[in-house]
Amino acid sequence: MPEYNILEKAGLPQTKERNDVRVVDSAIREVSKKLGFDYYDGSRTFGFGGYYYDGRWRRVAKVIKDRYGLHSGSKVFIDRDEKGFLGFDLRKLIPGIIVYSGHCSDYAINHAMDGYGRWALINGIEKNEDPLIIESKARSEVIPFFIKVDNLNLLFKDNYFDCIISIHNICNYEENECSKALKELVRISKNNARDCYIQNDSWIDENGHAKLMQWVLICRTFLNNSEWEKLYNQEGYNGDWGFVMFK
Repeated sequence: MPEYNILEKAGLPQTKERNDVRVVDSAIREVSKKLGFDYYDGSRTFGFGGYYYDGRWRRVAKVIKDRYGLHSGSKVFIDRDEKGFLGFDLRKLIPGIIVYSGHCSDYAINHAMDGYGRWALINGIEKNEDPLIIESKARSEVIPFFIKVDNLNLLFKDNYFDCIISIHNICNYEENECSKALKELVRISKNNARDCYIQNDSWIDENGHAKLMQWVLICRTFLNNSEWEKLYNQEGYNGDWGFVMFK
């Protein structure tokens, strides 16, 4: 399949223009790579600076549903589902769908659906209830299907999933591990991952490469667009792919 950026289709810009200078040293990266409080909910120096449910993944879920023809009974794996937001939204959008979320971080799993209660009240999704209760109910829906995974050895059967969505995960492995991580996604998907999506950080020119190296915190492999495409073809990946690029 051709390059097709589902996040961009959902209205989430995937080209980042950075004119300021950021200094990320090895000490900062080591803290960020632990994928704990500092990365998600601590200072912006180490990551998100606070990662809470804000409804944006509902738009992504709609694009995924339409692009891959998902329906009740479809089996989906969300690879690196940050705090379970996308998996939750897919289940709400398509009743009866089977969605497993995966992540390597205990913190991301234990803090599934952070912020949902407040967002749901403000946006009229829920009414007249304590936001902590709303959030607790949402978390209880997510946790049974949210598992800790290692992409080098995914514990799923061959050809199990109709669709896999992998966003910002393969590039977080060392370059010599990327092929194995990609092979695992292809192995557990049907039709050599035809109805799947992978997105990684990437670059086109040397300026973009320099900005990527300057800004990213947990990425370990810095391939350009054509190098990622070559890797996908090499490992028999037949699905869609997209990139986040810096200018």
